[in-house]
Amino acid sequence: MRLTVSLPDKLSDNLKRAASNRGISVSSLVAEAVEQYLIVQRRRSLGKKALALAGKVHVAADALDILEEGRRDDRA
Repeated sequence: MRLTVSLPDKLSDNLKRAASNRGISVSSLVAEAVEQYLIVQRRRSLGKKALALAGKVHVAADALDILEEGRRDDRA
């Protein structure tokens, strides 16, 4: 996909320099950066959802005992 983006001159210069230092194209560096950004955002979103659910979930008082029992069964 082709995409046009406007960047401040200083950011553009830094981007070109970083790509050159790594021996890759500006396009490749931007694609890599966007991919990493999206991964981080997804993890944060999932983490927030998990924390919200954790507050709503009832955990049995003997949950640790049940888990330990299951571990013993797996070892047998």
